[in-house]
Amino acid sequence: MRGRYLLPRFKDLSYRFQLFLTYALIVSIPLGILSWKYFNSSREFVSEFARQNLYSIVKQNNEIMDTELARVEESSLALIAEQTLYEQYLHANPHDEYSMITMEKKVSRALNKYFTDLEQIYSIHLMTSYSNIGPTGASAFIPYENFNQTALYKAALQGDGAMQWVPTFSFDQMFNQDINRSKPPEYVRLLAGVRLLKLFNINHGEVIELQSKAELPVLVVVYHPEIYRSRFADTLPSAGASFFIVSPDGKPVAGKSLEQGETGVDPVWLDEMKEMKSGTLTVTQDGKPLIVCFDTSKVTGWISGVTISPEALAAAFLPEIKSYTVYLAVALLLISLLLAFIFANTIIRPIHQLLLAIKKTGEGEFDTRVPVESYNEMGLLIHKFNQMNVKINNLIEENYKVKLREKETEIMSLNIQLNPHFLYNTLNIMNWTALENNQRELSRMIVSLSSMLHYTSENSQDTGDLAEELNWLKHYIFITIQRFEDRFTVEYDIAPELFAYRVPKLFLQPFVENAIVHGFSRMHSGGRIVIRGWMVGKTRMFTVEDNGTGIPLRKLEQLAKLEGDSIGIRNVDKRIKLIYGEAFGISLTSAEGEGTIVNINLPLSNN
Repeated sequence: MRGRYLLPRFKDLSYRFQLFLTYALIVSIPLGILSWKYFNSSREFVSEFARQNLYSIVKQNNEIMDTELARVEESSLALIAEQTLYEQYLHANPHDEYSMITMEKKVSRALNKYFTDLEQIYSIHLMTSYSNIGPTGASAFIPYENFNQTALYKAALQGDGAMQWVPTFSFDQMFNQDINRSKPPEYVRLLAGVRLLKLFNINHGEVIELQSKAELPVLVVVYHPEIYRSRFADTLPSAGASFFIVSPDGKPVAGKSLEQGETGVDPVWLDEMKEMKSGTLTVTQDGKPLIVCFDTSKVTGWISGVTISPEALAAAFLPEIKSYTVYLAVALLLISLLLAFIFANTIIRPIHQLLLAIKKTGEGEFDTRVPVESYNEMGLLIHKFNQMNVKINNLIEENYKVKLREKETEIMSLNIQLNPHFLYNTLNIMNWTALENNQRELSRMIVSLSSMLHYTSENSQDTGDLAEELNWLKHYIFITIQRFEDRFTVEYDIAPELFAYRVPKLFLQPFVENAIVHGFSRMHSGGRIVIRGWMVGKTRMFTVEDNGTGIPLRKLEQLAKLEGDSIGIRNVDKRIKLIYGEAFGISLTSAEGEGTIVNINLPLSNN
């Protein structure tokens, strides 16, 4: 019973308060449930988030290192075709000290050209059994006498021209020498990339290899494992995390385990990581779970990884989750109430604006517009209302233009008709009088004038057939030629397909008249008028071209703006725009002493 009583009371509340109360209840009830679930599921979420974060760090660092090492591989590959290296090692003479010094300078310059950035590289060497040449000062510390017996040389031979990366090694073990005080302490741990340089030369299109002519040098690019430490150790987000880098066969490359002389990687993990290439694992170490995030280098094949316990992974977050849960619940409750108030006003305000606009429209203000502030249902309703007002306003303007055009046509028709029956009878009497007096030219002029009057007076429409329009124009030109005693000729070049469309009445005559009266005013003969018509896409183009005296620039600018005293041009342009729209009309081009071209632009329309 109480529910039945409360429902009508709720309906009696204002729309704004109903929205506010509904929104607040919808947000507040789930908020308590979500806060409880948020606290219980935070451990798994934080653990998975941190795991993915660690994995992305490992993958990103590995990609950065791959980019660095791949650039070294590209530079070393470019050395193979270096002309200077080919020439120097082809003619190397270990017994000539001066030539070896010269060779060392040239080879060093060649190396500097390909290895311009040496910040990350510890040293670079070109090793043979008789020399050690490189652009860095550390090159002198690597002995070349027994280099052919080292694992570096064997790795280079195994690569057979491809880059091989050798995991971390100690200087004394690799070269069978004790480290004395003159050797840097970092010689204890080094890693290197080696490539057997199969140098060649191209002579007149023939590839000549050095391998069959002289000893091939071995490129040795030496790094310190600190390059990995600086990349990984500084980016680990937790104090309980440690990183490792191992080769596929389990040899340590970098990491804390390297300092302890161990790989730090269980063989079981290693097999799983080699199979997966990249990803995360949860393994057990000393009876405790351990998270491993790893990625395999596409350049060296080494596996980079980070290990951390789940407790250490979540230790940085869980103490704050409890306080966050309480603060978040209170903050969300306040924010939800504020949003409920804003949300209610957001809906009510455009409704009030729309009601006010509807009232103004009902009073006749059809230019009333409501600003669209959103594109939801209310925004779409306001947009449709604005479109409705625009269409109503356009219909009113179009109706006004139609009425105006009808009035102008009616006035023009009244001005032209001037009692046509009286004119026809009078012209008929004049024609018979001319024939009786054997004045056939005068008779033809009278007949032409009669046809012209019939075309303009019998049909009050503002458009007509192109054939009838041209026939009327020919009658007009015939009469005018008689007046100006063959001072000019007229040519027609009209595309046949244009005769299927209607054109504005008398749209060519004013321009022909201007050409005759103004263009040929100083000419006694040789005048030429060409009337052309063709189609371009969905547009009809007409031109009236004459070879008269042309139009002065100042007057041409006035005519281009449809100003000045040329009533005919203005009337034709205005009628075209009234019939077809503002996109169509008249344009002029002219040059003094050369002539004038009138361009008439009409659409494909039978209006």
